[in-house]
Amino acid sequence: MVMNEEVTYVPSQTLPGDTELLRKHAYTRWMSNDLLQAAADFCRNLRLVAIYCECVPGNGTRNLFWNPPQGALVEIRSGRSMEQFKEFDKTNIDRGWPLLSLHVYENQVYSAVWISPDHYVTAKAVLSFYGITPAERKAAGE
Repeated sequence: MVMNEEVTYVPSQTLPGDTELLRKHAYTRWMSNDLLQAAADFCRNLRLVAIYCECVPGNGTRNLFWNPPQGALVEIRSGRSMEQFKEFDKTNIDRGWPLLSLHVYENQVYSAVWISPDHYVTAKAVLSFYGITPAERKAAGE
């Protein structure tokens, strides 16, 4: 994908059905923004990374954590403007990292997760297990 092209993003979707109950028990509780860094640090010490982040105004953020395989690298950016998100995405496109998940809040605040390419298929399967679709980048006209 050439960055001179206009890119549109298809956010991750949570699918209805049996996985709704599974997700309900797998997500963290809603956390206020002032707790996010402490929660992320605590989980990182347990080798857990957020592979999907949701945010709702007034409720805060909740995450789906995963224990990735050895060698998997993940970049997580939440609560970003569209411009900030696109800057992070450009950096990850340049280094060949796929966009794994994306949640766009109603007020156009973005939370995204990128993963090292060797572990994308595995992480995508974990999302699928919980009924979450991976995010997609599409060049204009696709």
